[in-house]
Amino acid sequence: MISVCSIRTAVALGLLFVLTGCASVQPKVAQPYSVKIADLLSGKGILGHTVTDAELPQYDLFYVSPEMEAFAKKAIHHGETYFEKVKSLHVALLSSSEATGGRGIAYSAYFTEPPVVTFAERRANCLSFTLLYVALARSVGINAQINEVEIPPTWDLRNRKEMVFLRHVNVKVPMSRENPNILHNDDVVIDLEMDRYRSNYTQRNISDELAAAQFYSNRAMEYLESGNLKDAFLSLRKSISLNDQQSYIWSNLGAVYSRKLMWHEAELAYLHGLELNAEDLTVMNNLSYLYRQTGNNELAAKYFKLAQHYRESNPFYQYNLSLSAFDQGDYPAALQFVMRAIDREKNDSRFYDLAASIYEKQGRDTKAEAMRKKVKKLKPMEPYKDPSMETSSANK
Repeated sequence: MISVCSIRTAVALGLLFVLTGCASVQPKVAQPYSVKIADLLSGKGILGHTVTDAELPQYDLFYVSPEMEAFAKKAIHHGETYFEKVKSLHVALLSSSEATGGRGIAYSAYFTEPPVVTFAERRANCLSFTLLYVALARSVGINAQINEVEIPPTWDLRNRKEMVFLRHVNVKVPMSRENPNILHNDDVVIDLEMDRYRSNYTQRNISDELAAAQFYSNRAMEYLESGNLKDAFLSLRKSISLNDQQSYIWSNLGAVYSRKLMWHEAELAYLHGLELNAEDLTVMNNLSYLYRQTGNNELAAKYFKLAQHYRESNPFYQYNLSLSAFDQGDYPAALQFVMRAIDREKNDSRFYDLAASIYEKQGRDTKAEAMRKKVKKLKPMEPYKDPSMETSSANK
């Protein structure tokens, strides 16, 4: 196996966004939208006019330039077997050795780019890296496929009101002529973040079209994080045009409307997401937030209760509660919340830093110093480990 990465959904602490990965793979069903949903997708409230197809972003996500193809051919040149060619291409992408012609792709969670840009800028999140490897591999005859991986719940805190819920994709190269949609013992998995990948995670192939829908959804959340609501909407509109059956993409659309305080439109998007997946806890969380903002306490409580265990398992939610308690001078409560966060995520230095501050406020200097030592021991995550590969099997 080789390494792992991220796809995003927006979640409310506030809001929750989903970044790639994806939900369960479902075929796109052609069906007319209701009048209300059609109006939601028109974008009038954000763009000031009805969106046109010409306005939607368009990237060739599998384009390979002559320079990229030459790189791929050189990378696999000395591979005598199919397996060795698969491995050599991965090593060449991650290795920074100029002597071997390595590309030195480094991990960066915040940029989702098409392969031609990823190749040029030498940085990638899991989706960008997956698209790059697949495009290069196919250009030299390797049957690389996009593989969805159900990793444990993972979040990233972007600010004190919004989080990103991370999902994951990587690459699968079948070594068997049997059903290509099932991961076999002799199939090769290629992943950008090895620490987060385990062979027993449930995983499945997804189509190029669904991967493209995830790409545009990721781009939308990156625009949203920078306050660019127009391009966030256009990217999500493009995503939905490619696959309209993913609840998390509709949840992200609701997050865009929420940012503009267009609560009715946001509610429509969230509720449509629940129609597609009645068990989507990120949608329930965001609905609870929306109803709190609009004063509908009964519905806020309903969805809050439905998503409660989701919140309790979320270390950043506990961290946010700790921050709020700390700001109010309630240090015992702040300590309780931050220790819950640490129990759920032991490698985030922000949690230990906050714990140290709480202990200092309580006059517990020895405890505070212990937390400061934890902060110093935690190093930034390496962009990637030395490439390695092994065969992997999935849960059926």
